[in-house]
Amino acid sequence: MAAPSASDPAVTELVDAPDGGGAATLPRLFAGWIAKYATEPALASRANGAFTAFTYEELDRRASVLACALARELGVRRGELIALVCDNRPEWMVCSLAIHFVGAVDVPRASDTPPTILEAILRHAEPAVVILESPAQLPLVRAAVPGLRAAVIIDAQDVDAGSASDQPTLHMLGGLMALGEAAWPDAADEVRRRREEVDPGDLATVIYTSGTTGAPKGVALTHENYMLNLRELPKLLKVERVPVMTVLQPWHAYERQMQLMYLSKGCCLHYSTVLRLRGDLPLVRPVVMATVPELWVKLYKGVFLKIDGRPPFQRNLARWLVARALTSARARRVLEGREPEVRPRGRLRRRAVHAWARVAAVVLRPFHALADRLVFREVRAGLGGQLRFPCVGGGPLPDAVDEFFDAAGMPLLEGYGMTEAVVVMAMRDPFHRVLKSTGHVIRGMEHRLVGADGRPCRPGDVGRLQVRGPNIMRGYCKDPERTAEVLSPDGWLDTRDLALVHADGSLRVLGRLDDTLVLTNGENVNAPYLENELCASEWIDRAVVVGEGRPYVAAFVVPSRSHLEGLARRLGLSVADLAAVVADERVVKHYRHLASAISADLRRFAPYERVHRVRLWLEDFRIGHELSQTLKLRRHEFARLYSRDIDDLYSR
Repeated sequence: MAAPSASDPAVTELVDAPDGGGAATLPRLFAGWIAKYATEPALASRANGAFTAFTYEELDRRASVLACALARELGVRRGELIALVCDNRPEWMVCSLAIHFVGAVDVPRASDTPPTILEAILRHAEPAVVILESPAQLPLVRAAVPGLRAAVIIDAQDVDAGSASDQPTLHMLGGLMALGEAAWPDAADEVRRRREEVDPGDLATVIYTSGTTGAPKGVALTHENYMLNLRELPKLLKVERVPVMTVLQPWHAYERQMQLMYLSKGCCLHYSTVLRLRGDLPLVRPVVMATVPELWVKLYKGVFLKIDGRPPFQRNLARWLVARALTSARARRVLEGREPEVRPRGRLRRRAVHAWARVAAVVLRPFHALADRLVFREVRAGLGGQLRFPCVGGGPLPDAVDEFFDAAGMPLLEGYGMTEAVVVMAMRDPFHRVLKSTGHVIRGMEHRLVGADGRPCRPGDVGRLQVRGPNIMRGYCKDPERTAEVLSPDGWLDTRDLALVHADGSLRVLGRLDDTLVLTNGENVNAPYLENELCASEWIDRAVVVGEGRPYVAAFVVPSRSHLEGLARRLGLSVADLAAVVADERVVKHYRHLASAISADLRRFAPYERVHRVRLWLEDFRIGHELSQTLKLRRHEFARLYSRDIDDLYSR
């Protein structure tokens, strides 16, 4: 079956939209960026121990030449879908821009996408052309897309020359660009014309979500959808011509939008990976970096793991100083109006809190300074020394981690978004950071919180978050039924997230409606928030909270291997048999008390959210089973896979 084009009914209903009052397109915006930053470095990758960059002008040239080849050699038409299966690297951006330059639509995914998920996406999207990082997935691609017109391989050295000659639809990226270069003198005007013909209402991309609650959905986004973030994010961050680090996969709407924002302000993107990040940070010394909470949780735990490796006196002193610094930082936030209030405090209460804060800020300042010298300074240096805008998205940030990095002088800019509203809907103000929130909803968007009774919520009440704006998707590709479930006729998107608004108007997103556990007493437990706080403990690597239809909360806990082994040695147990260690009642009791103590904090949790039982877990969490490809828990799948274990946990 041929790939859908802009004239096909399946796509037409998604792309028919008014021009939007002079709204721009990605090709038109990019032309303006080139004119402004032509000779400045755009994209850089590491080779032989150093980063090498090429300019905005060269990026435009490479993307234009490839666009020429896509049009002339592969016959790519406006509105056709092209799958781009590639990890985060300069070639990804070149290919994505080239696809947009010819008015086509990219369907991005990472190279490590599980075969079953990739096959499902390709069968549903039916792309005309597939661009692959390596040829390993060619058999799967051919089986999934019988009508495939061509496949392009980025890394030519991985292709056997004999097999390449037997495949008339197979092209190497280097060879294809050479053909585009040869045709460029005659085709330049055609490429420019096609770039100008792209309409704001045309589809730009179809991004398939990670599928935490079922089969992936193809989020259909237009060029116009991208414009709100590209206008508002630079106003928040106020950066231009600075080095940035990129480590996330660009098929995620979050990372992709950030990369486009970087390019819009003349920044140089330095491509790295999570495994290379520690070595690359000192080389690049980035000012901005988009990250996920997991990175900061690991760094937070790593700091305390390093502290624990010191002699007893130094270890105890460092921990004591960090605790004082956390209190000092909280006092400063109160005085600066950056400590969140769910509802406004009364006058007497406000005066008392401010009086405490003034005393604490003065008394604890020397201890905070000493903690900075002994602990925090090293943390900042390890991140390159000039990281001013560490953006965090993709999930909620544990409070303990948030407070630690604020005290360390590395305040995290948590934001909130989703692919269906590409992508940032709220973000902290970098110059007035309110912790435990995702900041204010960006200008140009409307939002409302709706209670269980369908009525608007008051500040401080938890409700279902709905949003509306020019960044909202046209719908799910080829899926009008699922589109109608979340998108109202008047443009309101039901995010299916629970949230509340603080007294200052900042938003706090609590978790997915699907992740809420309802106990037998009717109380609702915010499972992701509780799990995040449990995982912030140095003793815990991962936690899954259960309790749906049960009288109380319990948890499956994956222990930190180093801490578990240390506990085993203290108890005289053999670390060679960890299965026996986690079955030991003394070990289970230790973790049960730990989880209970964390969840008993009444400042963060209701009494009914306290963890009563714990099951220690050594099994690996697998992508496509317990986890989505973005490493988010597939809660319903976990409950299905381990229903007997859950029953056993409650029967003891």
